[in-house]
Amino acid sequence: MKKLIKPIISLNLALMVCVLGAATPAKSSARIAVTATQGGEVFTHSDAGIKFELPRGWKAKPDGEVITVSTADDSLQMVFWVPDDDTFDAAVKDLDKELGKTVKNIKLTDKGTSDTHNGMPHFSQGGTGEVNGVTIEWSVDVLAAKKTVIILTFAAPGIAEKHGEEALKFINSIKKSQ
Repeated sequence: MKKLIKPIISLNLALMVCVLGAATPAKSSARIAVTATQGGEVFTHSDAGIKFELPRGWKAKPDGEVITVSTADDSLQMVFWVPDDDTFDAAVKDLDKELGKTVKNIKLTDKGTSDTHNGMPHFSQGGTGEVNGVTIEWSVDVLAAKKTVIILTFAAPGIAEKHGEEALKFINSIKKSQ
């Protein structure tokens, strides 16, 4: 497991550069609230109009408009951000270009699905690639809440399945906030 931590930290830093640099999060100061519940912590991103509950042991690190969520061992990470003045359609259209700035040798395993997630328009795409020479599995989800929200998920191959039950519970907890 310790062998995985260094590449994951490297991946996290590289992908955060992509999120913070290329994708240009909105410039307003985010209002992020944290509430403790019996199951874990509930994070509300008021500006984006979403909330979610972390599974017990998972971590979330708000940094301006960006919230990085990770499993207890940091092997699976999800980066949430609000793109600057992008509509849902524009965010979906620019996914490949923005992802390609950081992830190399992209191979799509999910060419893209449009549906709804807890009542919000949703687009999802996934695949594999390399960041700094390390192979990763990634997915990108775009939600239309109060504002467009992009969620970049990444991990070493096979790690997502290891956290499947927790991740599904987490994903199902992502809802529109009032």
